[in-house]
Amino acid sequence: MAARIFLLCFLGLHLLAALAVPQMDIRNVASAVWLQALLLVWLVLIGVAVLFMQIARKRARHPARTMLRTIRCNRARFLEGSVFLVALALMMQIYMVLKVAMPTIVPFYADPLFARIDAAIFGQDPWRISHMLLGPGATRFLDGFYTTPCLVVTMGMTLWACFSRDRAFSRRAVLAITLSWFVIGVWAATLLSSAGPAYMQHFYGEPRFAALTASLPADLTAVRTQAYLLENFGAPGFGKGISAMPSMHNALYLLLIWMMHDRFGNAWQTWCAVAFEATVFVASVHLGWHYALDGIVSALMVGPIWWMAGAIERLPTPRWPGVTGWAGKRQPA
Repeated sequence: MAARIFLLCFLGLHLLAALAVPQMDIRNVASAVWLQALLLVWLVLIGVAVLFMQIARKRARHPARTMLRTIRCNRARFLEGSVFLVALALMMQIYMVLKVAMPTIVPFYADPLFARIDAAIFGQDPWRISHMLLGPGATRFLDGFYTTPCLVVTMGMTLWACFSRDRAFSRRAVLAITLSWFVIGVWAATLLSSAGPAYMQHFYGEPRFAALTASLPADLTAVRTQAYLLENFGAPGFGKGISAMPSMHNALYLLLIWMMHDRFGNAWQTWCAVAFEATVFVASVHLGWHYALDGIVSALMVGPIWWMAGAIERLPTPRWPGVTGWAGKRQPA
């Protein structure tokens, strides 16, 4: 089965699951779709700007005309990439609906266990180590890093995955992103249902992380966002829902490392991705979002997902006599 067909079936299966969720509110979904449509417009504009800069760097006499010719000559690539971009936007909407529903399927139960495993691995709760080594300035840096840089890198990663010149790599990357969000972010997160250190006291009545939450300034983006998620717990809508294990923040940038290594080997680009993910990992623990174990489990799952996406991409596309292919050409019998 080809990656495109698998992606279509995989999305369709989870769309049916999302439609069956009692919390599904079409008005909230429509509002979220509108927000994502605006984001897609910005992503397309960024992609056009990058393409224009690449052409301008070559000192073409008529950059705009050259860009239009480039788009026309690569229309199959841009068409497939645009479809992938819309598919990933749909995937995020499905994920958000399922994420909100997960604690109603399997209520939070695993936080005390994960906290004990963390302490067994590191000798104490890992956040105590990071707070001992990093001061207030570093805390604010990590808080900012966990939002804006992560958003920018995610947008760049998405555009790269969708529109890469290597179409086999593009299909593999888009499929791996989708598999990560659903296999790690939904299936595993439901089975390992947990809220995260910031919510331990609220959901379990256990003050183990009270010192952590008390040490974080109230004006941090992380603290305000955690309060917002708790206030809207169980309510449908974009950007809502609470889930800790495994960490999708870490999983996404671990996948970026695999993508970089596939393209660049051990070059500096890959090591930049490693440094970026290492910072995300520290921030996720330091700010109370995750147990260190959340990132470790994500690391164990992302590698097989990247391999699986590659194996699916290498499978031959089913062909039937008289059926038109993706690029509009008649497939041979």
